[in-house]
Amino acid sequence: MADVPDAGGFDLYDDEEDFRTVVDTSFWNQPKIPDYTPLAHFGRFEILGRIARGGMAEVYLAREWDEAGKARHLVVKRVLPEMEDNPDLLRMFLDEGRVATRLYHQNVCHVYESGEIDGVAFMALEWVWGPALEQVVERAGARGGCIPWPVAVEIVAQMAAALHYVHHAKGVNGKPLNIVHRDVSPQNIMLQWNGTVKLLDFGIAKTSSDITTGGAAVGKYGYMSPEQAQSQRVDPRSDIFALGIVLYEALTGKALYDRPTLLDTLSAIVREPVPSLRAERPELPDQLESIVKRALAKDPAHRFQSAGEMKAALKQVLRANGQVVTDQRVALFLEGLFTDEDRQPLRESNRVLTGQFTPLSPQQASAALSQNVTYQTFDHSGGSIAPSGRPSAAPKQIPTPFLVLGLIVIALVMGGLGIGLALLLMS
Repeated sequence: MADVPDAGGFDLYDDEEDFRTVVDTSFWNQPKIPDYTPLAHFGRFEILGRIARGGMAEVYLAREWDEAGKARHLVVKRVLPEMEDNPDLLRMFLDEGRVATRLYHQNVCHVYESGEIDGVAFMALEWVWGPALEQVVERAGARGGCIPWPVAVEIVAQMAAALHYVHHAKGVNGKPLNIVHRDVSPQNIMLQWNGTVKLLDFGIAKTSSDITTGGAAVGKYGYMSPEQAQSQRVDPRSDIFALGIVLYEALTGKALYDRPTLLDTLSAIVREPVPSLRAERPELPDQLESIVKRALAKDPAHRFQSAGEMKAALKQVLRANGQVVTDQRVALFLEGLFTDEDRQPLRESNRVLTGQFTPLSPQQASAALSQNVTYQTFDHSGGSIAPSGRPSAAPKQIPTPFLVLGLIVIALVMGGLGIGLALLLMS
């Protein structure tokens, strides 16, 4: 990376993908994390409170320490005891971890590690602190408005960048992983309080050798592509259709395919024409109407042929209309929507344990909390930890072993209900 001038307290670095210098705002506008007393230990992780429970796993806010006494917060997802004897669900869980640990992108929620502790399958994931896009749309609607269109476009553009990376990711052998997410939805798009955007939920990952040509439809029904709805073979263009739905809903605040029954929903996806975007918001640029219609074409051949192509079209609309949307702009928008209470990582009701953990004694908890806590950002691109949030010079391999609050990772738990990503052999 090239040397760049001082930025008054922020770190500057070269964004080699977009060929521009950007400001690293990893901690910008981030609320202070309370020094929660740990409730239990799970391996080397301090368990701080339960965020969510699903049909397959529970998700906890956790903390871990390095040898220098520095701490980071993360999410620990572990299989429910009643699921441990279900080989199919256990394999799904382990496959998710194995695949997701290979993905390193600034707009993808990273899985740091997966494996077993005391015979219990778990994953350690990046903690994405902020609301889901679904909650942002709902909160804006409750206040009688919509997300400002440039902000909505930038959010979706970042998701397109994430999907482009995921679709083209390669395994350790250099061969394409052939990933299709198949569950792109507002529930799985997270906005951190500092304005960054993350894609998450890789709940039904398969290896490249697990060839899937059809079978049961997988994903949230209102965000399926026509080919998904008909249990046909899917490829990355199916994710582009889902992202088109997300774009429409983020711009209008209305569900595109919300129908009374499942059959009606699937029928609408397959047969109904795309409604006019500008009929809902006449002030929107004409180009956005075209982008939505193209992304939502029933025939995959008529859609954007890559997520990168869709990202480029969205960025062009912003440039043509003189709009520059930074992380700070997104963060300020969120600050106006949500309260300080919304921003609390855990509420008292979350500070409970189930029978899966052995609680710490008061003395143990006090001793853990008395450590000299230094928080830092962690690189998710495969490099080593650097206090600035940028990769340090010598990369090292990362081990393969919270609306707001708890909802941040509910989508992750929903992986146990058969929702998420699949690796497919593409045509």
